[in-house]
Amino acid sequence: MKSYSCIIVDDETLAQDLIETHLKKIPNIQVIARCHTATEALAVLNQQKADIMFLDIEMPDLTGIDFLKALEKPPYTIFTTAYSEYAMAGYELNVVDYLLKPVRFDRFFKAVSKVLDLLKEKEPSVEKSSDSEIRNDYLFVKSDYKAVKILYRDILYVESMQKYVRFHLKSKKPVVSLMSISTLAELLPARQFFRCQKSFIVHLDEIESIEGNQLVLFSGDKIPVSKNLKSELLSLVDRNGLI
Repeated sequence: MKSYSCIIVDDETLAQDLIETHLKKIPNIQVIARCHTATEALAVLNQQKADIMFLDIEMPDLTGIDFLKALEKPPYTIFTTAYSEYAMAGYELNVVDYLLKPVRFDRFFKAVSKVLDLLKEKEPSVEKSSDSEIRNDYLFVKSDYKAVKILYRDILYVESMQKYVRFHLKSKKPVVSLMSISTLAELLPARQFFRCQKSFIVHLDEIESIEGNQLVLFSGDKIPVSKNLKSELLSLVDRNGLI
């Protein structure tokens, strides 16, 4: 498994500790430095290459935003901050994700998954072709005593039914399988799917519009989105900062 390097930049030691604790659960990421200021981080980046940077915003001397603007070729960056008002600035700087402190592991894992997907896309073409031969663009689930293959591209959305989930598919009958929606959310690729509400996972490419706290799919289906997850969803779909 390919290993990636990361740097943690935060003036709070406890915040650094939490990020490093989360990272220990993800085997292919190595912390090369922990820095309390942007100046320390710059010295590290001048000496070593980092693939990923976890960056606080409110820091002494130089903010994370100003520091990121000053870097010519920054690592893939995930903002970690206690202040939600900086979200728009983060999106304008093309950060991969924006995590609010204290950072929960489920959100942390989703953010890191996005970065890992981007890093894999940048790997040499020889490795890409090798990866494409074994890439996972489907999953098998048990349904009606059969193993049923479901292609990611066929999924419109998934609905929780207590101990079961129902896959709503394009031009096919729904498939019901015994599993929790939380388990499924960890299996589906984070760049394609979003758990918009505790009982629903939606395929991002199938969203036609967002109306209030409701997603309208190209199929005509309408899916609820939690108020506290709507801003996160907008950050995923609004890549040009137009909303």
